[in-house]
Amino acid sequence: MKIPQLAERARHFGIIPAITDHITMSGIPEMKKQGIDFIPGEELRVSTHLGKADLIGLFLNEEIKRDIDFYEAMDQIKSQGALSYAPHPFDPLRAGLQDEKLLKEIQIIEVFNAHCLSRFDKQAEEFAKKEGKLRGAGSDAHFIFEFGHTYVELDLDELEPSKILKALKTGEITGKRTHKVRRLAHRIASKLLKPFI
Repeated sequence: MKIPQLAERARHFGIIPAITDHITMSGIPEMKKQGIDFIPGEELRVSTHLGKADLIGLFLNEEIKRDIDFYEAMDQIKSQGALSYAPHPFDPLRAGLQDEKLLKEIQIIEVFNAHCLSRFDKQAEEFAKKEGKLRGAGSDAHFIFEFGHTYVELDLDELEPSKILKALKTGEITGKRTHKVRRLAHRIASKLLKPFI
């Protein structure tokens, strides 16, 4: 996905995107040149007792080193004043954290992911409700046509971590699932690439 296209689409839809590429923040400098609000972040691949899993840091200032364990990643996210976010937490085919003990450490639980099967999102919703966790949603967009259909509508006067946390308490989720063929292709690619990332 090209950053100028993403910025233009974000303007069109009135969405503030979170830029969370896998294991890199290399797109952030170019995004800053686009003149729109956005949340800088990174999707990390962390080690847990269940294997490798995904964890997102939002509002990061710098990349977090690769191949670290969950708790070290959480410490680094906190040290940057950033927010922790669990993407597709109960999806076993997409490196969800899955472990409730670990998920209790996370600030925001993704309860709708456009690529997940609804049963995995339902598990996430039930967990967030049970634990009183803030709820998030993600398009998990890898292609420009996927962007803009899934978001959380927030009453926000400033783009800042503590304000996001407060606004998420009353946030309204809008979500549209990606087409089944696209989801299947994503799952196959994720499974094949999992050993390498």
